Amino acid sequence: MRLTWLGHSACHLEIAGKSLLLDPFFTGNPKFPTGHEERIRTVDFILLTHGHEDHGIGDAARLAKHYGATVVAQPEVLGYLGGQGVEQMEPINVGGTVERDGLAFTNTHAQHSSSVMDGSRPVYMGNPSGFVIRSTERTVYHAGDTGLFSDLALIERLYAPKVGLIPIGDRFTMGPDTAAIACNEYLALEDIIPIHFGTFPLLTGEPADFQAAVTRGRVHRPEPGQTLDL
Repeated sequence: MRLTWLGHSACHLEIAGKSLLLDPFFTGNPKFPTGHEERIRTVDFILLTHGHEDHGIGDAARLAKHYGATVVAQPEVLGYLGGQGVEQMEPINVGGTVERDGLAFTNTHAQHSSSVMDGSRPVYMGNPSGFVIRSTERTVYHAGDTGLFSDLALIERLYAPKVGLIPIGDRFTMGPDTAAIACNEYLALEDIIPIHFGTFPLLTGEPADFQAAVTRGRVHRPEPGQTLDL
């Protein structure tokens, strides 16, 4: 399994012979590695955790049409993207699972919000969520944007993810201290990649503080565009 962090919460995941983009925030992402989109040859699935612009809602339609990818997201998000011409879609909601091509995508709870701006008016985009991605190789948990919540223990109990993409930026999500509690007390991750930090000045959480506070699992700190073999 290969995972490339693309800045913020965007990741390129190559797993079980398939290519996935998770929350592909490319346009307007100051941490997105320049020229990296041209190096992504194929995309089979695009997974969106919620409807905010900084999680790929602005790039998803363009990328889905360019690569012929299937978008997996909640119905409200897919309704919005359908209006932009996306045709290949798999609707899902919290607690549900979609199985395709040797992969299982499970939509999980997150504590956050979900909307897209139409001028000055926010448009409801369903519930915030995360994703558990299961294959015969590894089980990956993308937590999306979330605060700390004790039902993370249920995600561990039900799916036992071994790779975790965990937000640490604070203000809009968990900070380093609460994200460390998630990893130390609720999840039993083997490999942990901090996300959603440092993109903008308001995201003050530091990966060094998170790494110092985590007592189980290996914390990786890749640079944007760096690929991890996990």
